[in-house]
Amino acid sequence: MGVFGWFWKRPAPPPLYSVISEDHVRLYQIFGELRQAIGSRGDNAASREGKRKHMLEVVQRLMTECDEHFLREEALMVLHNYAGLEHHRSEHRLLRRNVQGYYSRLASGRAPITEDVSQFFKAWLTTHIRTTDRELERFLFSVCKDRDIHGQFAPGHTDMSHFAAMVEQLRAARAEQERAG
Repeated sequence: MGVFGWFWKRPAPPPLYSVISEDHVRLYQIFGELRQAIGSRGDNAASREGKRKHMLEVVQRLMTECDEHFLREEALMVLHNYAGLEHHRSEHRLLRRNVQGYYSRLASGRAPITEDVSQFFKAWLTTHIRTTDRELERFLFSVCKDRDIHGQFAPGHTDMSHFAAMVEQLRAARAEQERAG
């Protein structure tokens, strides 16, 4: 499994590589659930409403999973002074806006439940992993040759407290931005 998807070519990734890869796997699983929900039958008003509610649950999980994953990736970029942080973050913001917008339209009954929706989100994620995340992966390998990705210098060190603190700082900053409007 790749560090940021399917690209891993080296043995025994540091712990955080596994976390990011597992995030991608979960996101693809949610896209699969979204496709299944879209494909389910809705022959009458009650079943269409049940389908819409199920879609809302799946899209809510997608938003939550994306938010947590993006925080973890952005924490890595901050910890390692990644020059592409703002570009990468702007891609994350774009998907968050699209998912949140779709959720709002779906909740209000204004969004169609079509295969195009899941295809758009899956295509975005696949393209993002294969390009933007791949650039980040190359950078991290270049700067972390002698240490774990989460900034600890002892080989095999699994204490990710510094990384976890950065994720929490980013979460607080994002919440403050959202409150400010």
